[in-house]
Amino acid sequence: MYSYLIGEEEENKKAKGVKKNVIKREIKHRDYLDVLFNGVTMHHQMNTIRSNFHQINSYHLNKVSLSPFDDKRYILDDKITSYAYGSCNIRR
Repeated sequence: MYSYLIGEEEENKKAKGVKKNVIKREIKHRDYLDVLFNGVTMHHQMNTIRSNFHQINSYHLNKVSLSPFDDKRYILDDKITSYAYGSCNIRR
């Protein structure tokens, strides 16, 4: 997931596993900053259609849309710099 500003007004935002209409309408750049620096986890509601054993159903989901947790990287105290686990740069 990432977000950046172009100029004063235009935002470019991405979040894996979250529908584009939710990202466009409900999530703002300041939400990404809040998650990054304050450790807040955000949830959003989404509607989806899924097939289960050839039966089509409509689901209303409450998903984690933005999360500060990354289990693949070691994040330093500045909350921006990170290293892959196993890196020689990680001090014990």
